[in-house]
Amino acid sequence: MSKTYEALMKAEKEGKIRVPLPDGRGKDVKDREPRTSDHQLIKAYSRLKQNILRSSADEETKTLLFSSCTQGEGNSTVLINFAMMLSSEGEKVLLIDTNLRSPSFHEVFNLNRENGVTELFLNKRTLQEVIKKTDYPNLFVITSGTPHSNPPLLLESNSLDSLIKEMKTIVDWVLFDSPPVNSFNDSMALAARMDGVVMVIQAEKTRSELAQSAKQQLENAGGKILGVVLNKRRFYIPEWLYKTV
Repeated sequence: MSKTYEALMKAEKEGKIRVPLPDGRGKDVKDREPRTSDHQLIKAYSRLKQNILRSSADEETKTLLFSSCTQGEGNSTVLINFAMMLSSEGEKVLLIDTNLRSPSFHEVFNLNRENGVTELFLNKRTLQEVIKKTDYPNLFVITSGTPHSNPPLLLESNSLDSLIKEMKTIVDWVLFDSPPVNSFNDSMALAARMDGVVMVIQAEKTRSELAQSAKQQLENAGGKILGVVLNKRRFYIPEWLYKTV
């Protein structure tokens, strides 16, 4: 496992996620030449993209929900790095912080948290007003917005379907973050409205019963599971294991 990845995991655990993947010029925002480990990460995420597209070859895949079984499995880090890889290839990506329990995108990309998901879903702001630019080309973010007392109710907004249709017309990928399935019901409010769901599971920690329970809950809610990212392997493998289920 690369030192870059280990640093990401430590940063995420501390609530200070750092995103080192390079942009389309082959350098990150500080113009550091990417190390071999960075290239391995990019290759792994590129394969993840191809497997997602292969899993849904007969249908358009533009909106994805990333979710995990329990806290600390690296869901947000996997999602952000995947978005970085897509944007580095010239694809327009919109990241949406619907992890209203523990939002992080505003800190990762140094953005204001206000005027985000909460304001959008309550029809207090338009889509154009809440989309924020980042320092990375082709990568845009909708932050979580002001805290809301009932996240599942907010995420069941009747306006979400029309908003998703609008999002699809302006970017190539729309990626949603969410809190752990086995802790909160937020993911179930979103799953059926996505083109697919990607589950992030921590290797050698998450029990199979918990993973199966989370998968079943998402499917019962109408979600289409496209695959599983097996994350945080303790021994070296060339890339993360990604498989369809």
